[in-house]
Amino acid sequence: MSSSESTSAVFDAFRRLDDDAWLAVLVASVQQREIDGVEMPGFPSIPLQREIHGHDGEVSIHEAHVFYREIKAYCAYAGSPITSATALMDFGCGWGRMARLFMKDIPPSQLFGVETTSRFLMAARRANPCLAFLESELTPPLPMQAEALDTVVSWSVFSHFDEFLAGHWVREFHRLLRPGGMFVFTTQSRRFIAFCAEQRLRRASGMRLEHPWHDACADSFLDEALEFSRYEKGQFLYASSAKPPHPQAHYGEAIIPRNYIIKVWGHLFRLVEYMDNPARLPQVLVVLQKI
Repeated sequence: MSSSESTSAVFDAFRRLDDDAWLAVLVASVQQREIDGVEMPGFPSIPLQREIHGHDGEVSIHEAHVFYREIKAYCAYAGSPITSATALMDFGCGWGRMARLFMKDIPPSQLFGVETTSRFLMAARRANPCLAFLESELTPPLPMQAEALDTVVSWSVFSHFDEFLAGHWVREFHRLLRPGGMFVFTTQSRRFIAFCAEQRLRRASGMRLEHPWHDACADSFLDEALEFSRYEKGQFLYASSAKPPHPQAHYGEAIIPRNYIIKVWGHLFRLVEYMDNPARLPQVLVVLQKI
C-alpha cells in the first residue's frame, strides 16, 4: 500500500456511511485501533483531553459529533454543502478531535487543523498522522493562499478570544474563504453571565468547583447588571483570564452578541444563523457565509 493510499484509508473505507453509522465507528475507535481492516486515528492521554474539553473518549466524540451534524446541516442549507471537493480547516483544533469527524466526508489532502499551542499540536500529529496540522501564531496570517478554503470551523475558540484577536481572525478567514464560503463557530451565550455568577456562589459557599475552568468563570463578568446591559447593546463581552488583568492578555471568556456580529462583521459575512439553544449545543452556534 502506498503512502497516499494509507493516508486516505479512512476516507476510502467509510465515505459511504451515513452520519449515525460513522458515529458508531468513531465511538468504537476509542477502544479499537483497527476497524474493518483500517487503522483509525489514536487518542492523546486522558489528562490532555480533559484539560482541553473537560471530558474525554466517547463523551468527547459525542459532543464533537453534535457540532459536526450542525455544521453539515447549515452548510447545506446555505448552498455550500460539505462534499468530497470541500477544503475545510478546523481552527483551534486542539488534539484534532473535530477534524477527524470530517475524515469520512473529505479526503485528507483537503482537510487541515490549525493550533497555536505546541503541545496540543504535537498530540494531534501523533494521534492522527494522516492529516496536516499547522502551527499558528496567536495572530494571522496563516501560510495559505487567499480563497484556498470552502469552510472554516471552530469549536469553543471564539468563546475565549478577546475582541482584538476575534476581529483579526475573522478578517483572515474572509481572506482564506472562497466567495460563498462558510465560517461556523461557537461563542458563549447571554446565559453564560449567570453561569459565572453561579460559580461564584458555589465557591463562596465552600463547594469544590469541578474544573479549574470553573474558577476562571467565577472570576469573570463580576457586574451582572452591567454585562447584561452591554450585551443588549450589542457590545463584545470579554473577561481576561490573566490575574491581574493586563493589556497583553488576549485569552479569557468571551460572549459575542448577534447584534455585534451584524454590526461589525456584516460587511464581510452574511449571518445565516445565530442559534442559542442549549438543548442542541452548550454554546451559541454562529453560521456565517462570505459575501
